[in-house]
Amino acid sequence: MGKKISIIVPIYNVEAYIAKGIEALCRQTYTNLEILLIDDGSTDRSGRICEEYAVKDSRIRTYHTKNMGQSHARNIGLKLATGELIGFVDGDDAPRPHMYERLAELLDTYQAQIAEGNFEGRNSPPPDVLKENSIFVLEGREALRRQLEMIHRSRYPSTSVWSKLFRREVIQDLWFPNGRIHEEYCYLCQALYRCSTYVYANEILYDRTIRKDSTTKEKFSVRTLDKLEVHRERNRFLEKMGEKELLALSKAQEYNLMLHFFNEADKKGMKKEAAVLLQELQQNRREVMASCLPGKKKMKLALLYFNTALYRAVRDLKG
Repeated sequence: MGKKISIIVPIYNVEAYIAKGIEALCRQTYTNLEILLIDDGSTDRSGRICEEYAVKDSRIRTYHTKNMGQSHARNIGLKLATGELIGFVDGDDAPRPHMYERLAELLDTYQAQIAEGNFEGRNSPPPDVLKENSIFVLEGREALRRQLEMIHRSRYPSTSVWSKLFRREVIQDLWFPNGRIHEEYCYLCQALYRCSTYVYANEILYDRTIRKDSTTKEKFSVRTLDKLEVHRERNRFLEKMGEKELLALSKAQEYNLMLHFFNEADKKGMKKEAAVLLQELQQNRREVMASCLPGKKKMKLALLYFNTALYRAVRDLKG
């Protein structure tokens, strides 16, 4: 039978997609599964569909809660999970039939704590070129460094939990920040930091659904700024751990995100938010310019510091 895998699926108003995802889980070649469907207060038929499948497959357990967000739903799943291995699936996605058999095999073969596979469905082309079916094994902190690095971007480790399988002990007492979106950044930072061995297989194991109304595709808003706070939570963790090199890489990502959010807020007429971000960038000017940001980013920031009006003109001219 192998070790039991608990798969946590947060669900909110995905009635058009959820049946496909549940069926993909039920058809897994790895059969020792506990499928935890966490209905996060759906107002459509999602919760009912979960109950219908629970009647058909004894491995499925459903839990209904009021709408409190994906982080809260995942945390409920973590509390309910009894498996020795933990996986996550988004309610509108579907794992390939052999995904969990392959990831469990990788964990055992390489004595790893986290295994990851590639996925289909990206907003942009993959950031690097890798040989198909190639395998990469890294020490956990090296994997984290690779994730934080901006100059040499890679498809692994990704910043998503749904492409991975975790040994329970590495995330035993880790919780997602309730009420946040883009919550995975700090969570994965802590998981990789604890991990002695991480393994990545460049095989398509997961099918991701690209939706116009998904969290990753939603238009910029005040809510989007949550992502910045999650980055800062990650910084605080690395600072607490005394990881100066990793902290420097993480802060560079924060500054890059601040510039991106300033541009978005500024172009959308969100004057208050744009002003706050610009002030923060200016207050941290010396640290920003001495950071690990790529040279092109520093050139943009130098122009912003020199003449904000000129920066806007150049930015808007380039589109």
